[in-house]
Amino acid sequence: MTTIDATIGPLVQQAVVSFNASGDNLVILGKVGSRIKVLQFFLVVAAATTFIYKSGSTALSGPLVFGSNSAHVLDYMQLPLTCNISDSFIINSSAAVQVGGTIWYAVVI
Repeated sequence: MTTIDATIGPLVQQAVVSFNASGDNLVILGKVGSRIKVLQFFLVVAAATTFIYKSGSTALSGPLVFGSNSAHVLDYMQLPLTCNISDSFIINSSAAVQVGGTIWYAVVI
């Protein structure tokens, strides 16, 4: 029997990921009093860079190193990357490279 984690909320939203700057890149804007739960994504990186996924200024991951023309896929799982209350989801990129993809997330109260 399959069970679904009801804490992620009933509505999954989708957003385009597209940036080419180094440093912190806002991917999903936080909402006051809510949490962002990143459920799934795929990202394609045009050149070598290192990512750190963040909740506002708090790291959610360690450094992830990517080579040129790399991809990163987070398959759907019920253990999402969870932001702190009211924080935005950020991808910090060490280099100014083109990053594109799609992200699926839920915003829960």
